Amino acid sequence: MPDRGWRDPAYVLLTPANQYASRLAGMPGVTVVKLVTPRMAPSRLGQYLLDIAPGGGTAAPIDPGFEHFLFGLDGEAVLTARGGARPLGAGHFAYLPDDVSFELAGAGRVLWLKRRYEPAGDRPAPALRSGHRDDVTPTPTPVPGLTRQELLDPEDEAFDFNMSLLRFEPGVALDRVEIHDEEHGLYMTAGGGLYLLGGRHHEVHAGDFIYMAPYCPQSFVASGTEPAEYLLYKDVYRDGF
Repeated sequence: MPDRGWRDPAYVLLTPANQYASRLAGMPGVTVVKLVTPRMAPSRLGQYLLDIAPGGGTAAPIDPGFEHFLFGLDGEAVLTARGGARPLGAGHFAYLPDDVSFELAGAGRVLWLKRRYEPAGDRPAPALRSGHRDDVTPTPTPVPGLTRQELLDPEDEAFDFNMSLLRFEPGVALDRVEIHDEEHGLYMTAGGGLYLLGGRHHEVHAGDFIYMAPYCPQSFVASGTEPAEYLLYKDVYRDGF
């Protein structure tokens, strides 16, 4: 099958066939795919796919200075932060504010998002939190057959980003072509479909990653006989300055 990866000034589509296995210092036994970093201008985030082998993890705590979001895809990885251990197996997630150091151990695949926190006036920054997707109630949307699970409280203005699981029943599509200021990091967690990015339609499947820059035209329709789902990052509650 021809490779589906694509590079455009406004977006990047990475498939498992063209994801490059790399490394990060201080993470022995961890294969790292750098899905997006600020080298992909104008991205203001880093997002990584970590494959932690048994016995691998962080050699020392990751220093404070950035906020982080971690989402377990499979396996039995473990996050340790502020003296407590939290599971990062399939469906587990955690938000870490920028004053917290953390460690990773165990084995499994984990999505890791990293960015600099943007304060909102004198509001306190969000606190460390963790959970499991099964404990987050899906909420309907104006589009029949499309539901959302908000892993971070979308009403809390202290957060400067959201993390959402969007689930599409077969044949269901977004109801418009969106063009907006928010950038996206999108990881396909299940199913597949067609994604409109810029002026092109791209076939996407579970395991694909898309970075969308601000104002990239975008829309999606689920194809096939199974539901499609993706984990979506977007920056919110800040004005871009």
